[in-house]
Amino acid sequence: MDKGSSCVWDLTTKQVLTMDFCTGHKVDDVDYLKERKIDPVKVSKVLLEMFAEMIFIHGFVHGDPDPGNILVSPEGQNGFSLVLLDHGICKQLDDKFRLDYCQLWKALILLDSKKLQHLGEQFGVAKYSKYFPVIFTGRTVDSTSALGKGMSIEERSQLKQELKSLKMEDISSFMESLPSDFLTILRTDGLLRSIASKLGASQRVRILLYAKYALYGLSPNLNPEYDFAIKVKFSQLMAYVSYLQLRLILELLSWIAKVKQLLFTNLLLVHLHPKPPQSL
Repeated sequence: MDKGSSCVWDLTTKQVLTMDFCTGHKVDDVDYLKERKIDPVKVSKVLLEMFAEMIFIHGFVHGDPDPGNILVSPEGQNGFSLVLLDHGICKQLDDKFRLDYCQLWKALILLDSKKLQHLGEQFGVAKYSKYFPVIFTGRTVDSTSALGKGMSIEERSQLKQELKSLKMEDISSFMESLPSDFLTILRTDGLLRSIASKLGASQRVRILLYAKYALYGLSPNLNPEYDFAIKVKFSQLMAYVSYLQLRLILELLSWIAKVKQLLFTNLLLVHLHPKPPQSL
């Protein structure tokens, strides 16, 4: 559950803004959460889900999710609720950008290099599109690592060599070419990742939640006030089925990677410790 402070209109004028007082502790106060027997990882999931819905579905973003702007109140469902403060840096995203950003996350999960290249062109940074997976998911576009597991030693080494060829002008060009909406998203995601890490949530939790809401954001935008309820439910169902399909693909890829690693280890052991020939 999440909420924000409300404006007290009877006490508000053009010169004075009066809002209600919200109690709680900073979202990254792990000691407080443990004292209240509130699961920090669950808090992280609610926080990430709140921002994922905000960005991918509603195309709206609170641009300053600093820990001081997010309180955990010991009230509400599951024993707590989140209070979002300081709406001075809020932005309504362009709907085309929102849809492209949803597509970007789908491509990031599937490591679809062609789609990433196309979206890089849409964002004005086609030359650097191969670095999107590194920026958002911590793995390269050619990664064989399981989602959320980071890069292998070989991938890190290869990426390090590639980055050596980049100059300061390249980094400046990349940042200057990105749409302002993208820069806002980068800042917001960076702050959320920092909080989630402190609360003990794995990167995989964040990635899967983003993927889920990205697929919801790509489903047909049906208005319940004007469309039949069955169409709305069907749209939601199809989005959820797409998410389950994506999860299945990820689990299969993870399983294949583990099998390959096991086979490689066994072959290496056989090579290093060959069995002596049996005597007749």
